[in-house]
Amino acid sequence: MPTARSGVTHLEASLKAVALIIIIFSAITYLISLALGPVLFYSTSDGLAASAQRIHGFYIELFMVVPVPVPIATSMGALFAVIVAFFVVCMALAWRDREGFLNSVRGGLSKSISLAKSNFLFIMPLVASALVAATVIISSFQESQGVQTGNINFGTTNQYVILTELSFAPLDEEFAFRITSIGLIVGLILLFLYRYDPRIKGLKNKAKLVLLAMFSPELAKERLGYRNIRANGFPRGISPVEWILIVLTSLGFGLAHFLSGSGWDVGKVSTAFLAGLVFAIMYVSYGAYADILLHWYFNYYFDVLSYAGAAYGGVFNLLNDLANYVAVLGGGLVLVVFLVYTAYRVGSYLATRASGSPVAPISVA
Repeated sequence: MPTARSGVTHLEASLKAVALIIIIFSAITYLISLALGPVLFYSTSDGLAASAQRIHGFYIELFMVVPVPVPIATSMGALFAVIVAFFVVCMALAWRDREGFLNSVRGGLSKSISLAKSNFLFIMPLVASALVAATVIISSFQESQGVQTGNINFGTTNQYVILTELSFAPLDEEFAFRITSIGLIVGLILLFLYRYDPRIKGLKNKAKLVLLAMFSPELAKERLGYRNIRANGFPRGISPVEWILIVLTSLGFGLAHFLSGSGWDVGKVSTAFLAGLVFAIMYVSYGAYADILLHWYFNYYFDVLSYAGAAYGGVFNLLNDLANYVAVLGGGLVLVVFLVYTAYRVGSYLATRASGSPVAPISVA
């Protein structure tokens, strides 16, 4: 006769199997989308027209609000190629992260999923799809109450000019809101805390530490032995200062979308804040490639699959539809499981604390 415990075990195994399907399907479509972008851009008439347009400089933002001009004259086609090259590098880093993507897939049914140990490309589909589902839920609720989200205005009808602008945003905005506004500050704080440590003696080693913190706050903290997610788990591995920076930059990210005058309405503040919060947590947990890829997921991945479906039809239409279903339905499932699990862990913590027994710190991932 099956016991309650065996039923829970079977449920856990079933949920892990569903998660593994979402992960494998998503990772395959990520790679397909990454390759399709340049194919579409350089082989379609609209793409070639966009590619030939000249760009006479652009801006890179620092510290959320400080624009720095980059006086480089180039073509949009060349710029798009550089942007995609950055995404390829980020994808390669995500693939090799920690134990590697393939090893994570092989152990997907037997190992727990956590920010401390899981490969980022392995965990990314779960995080990204849950964020999609949460965004849909929040936007739908807000609009039912009369709070509109709005839509971004690009000032052009060429979808490949739009794709270039959308693709540039993950690099520009992550540099502004996460890399300089969190990573650089964490690096400077570590310099102060470990100012007498011989491992960072000399200007060269200090510069290396700051650059490492900008690339990955987690690796910089781990190098010096400061509390980090791998050693202390999530959320305890994120310091109070980092949490303050995460919340402040996420709030700035939400407000920036509304105040930019690009067409977003006030309802965008909440969903952009939530996205910024998730991007920032992934950044401090893994590194710059993680938040850039999550941003890429929203700004590049779906658009390219949609463009391919419109251009080629057939299997690409099917692929686009499946990707959207997996994101919304799979993300909804992931979100529910995460919320139930988190509520269970918090409830267990509070019950144990109320009983007067020794309690372990809460760790939800």
